[in-house]
Amino acid sequence: MTAKYIFTSILALLLIILCSSCENEIPFNKAAKPPRLIMNAFINADSTNNVLLLNLTGSTVISDVTDATVEVRINDALVESPQPIPFPTGDFRDTQKRFRITSKFNPGDKVRIDARTGDGVHHAWAEVTVPQPPLPITQVDTVTIPVNIYDNYYENKLRFRITFADHPGEKNFYRLVLERRACLEATLDGRIPKDTLVMKQNYKIITREDMVLTDGHPSMSDNDNSMFDQPLNIYGIFDDSRISGQTYTMTVYMDTNNLPYLFWSHTLKREWMDCYVRLLSISETDYQYFKALNVIDSDAYDATLMEPLTFASNVHGGVGIVSISTETSVKLNLSDKAYDSYQ
Repeated sequence: MTAKYIFTSILALLLIILCSSCENEIPFNKAAKPPRLIMNAFINADSTNNVLLLNLTGSTVISDVTDATVEVRINDALVESPQPIPFPTGDFRDTQKRFRITSKFNPGDKVRIDARTGDGVHHAWAEVTVPQPPLPITQVDTVTIPVNIYDNYYENKLRFRITFADHPGEKNFYRLVLERRACLEATLDGRIPKDTLVMKQNYKIITREDMVLTDGHPSMSDNDNSMFDQPLNIYGIFDDSRISGQTYTMTVYMDTNNLPYLFWSHTLKREWMDCYVRLLSISETDYQYFKALNVIDSDAYDATLMEPLTFASNVHGGVGIVSISTETSVKLNLSDKAYDSYQ
């Protein structure tokens, strides 16, 4: 699992505290008893380094799973019994039980993951069919332009125009992820010079101008009145209802520069910035789950005026979501500068 999926999983765990589950939704239920097993995983089918998170729901906070086993099956055959990742040492103790999944998944595979607690009380499982990957991204154009943030205030942003085609003859759900990696390579000044590499990642994108990402309600600034009627598409999800079987060019923005900073004395050797443009195929359950997260994270939910918010779930015997995505991606080098002197 990549870093962007880990932070989403942690947030998701907090959001489903005090929940009980029906077959397809996780309704908010403050009085949910007894505790239920929480399973969360956002698995990249192309990776052999993914993580499953386990916890128990509680009356006030989520609780730790101290003893559990996990089994991974592909097409009904047991392929892996992941071992728990050791807790970090020191004062900080992660309350999540984490299991590293190293199996390789292929499009069309039927994947089932079972989790059981050692006392035999809890057994939760999820079954997912690995989706076909999106068609290749055919073109990515970038340019730095001023963007209206609010009223007449403008900031320079990096605009991406990403061209791809939708699989014809089927219903598809997608997620667009832009991962920008800003890196510094330096030699620390001291008695024993030491090379170091500092990397800062950024995933935040501005989606408000794109017709598909706003579900037909684009806006030219953050304070456009129309934006109050819908949540921001923070997680870049969309379906193919507006582009079915067609080629489409999607428009999003990112900050232009956000290099990390070294606080200690150093000799700067090189700085560069890459961006990974990733288009993911996801399930309809994933799509509905991230749609609910968009409502929460863009502060568009008002519990006093709106119906109770529910989160899609594919976990049986517990709560949470197990997602497996496939992707197509393009790597862009946005800048690269080498230094021959102290900076």
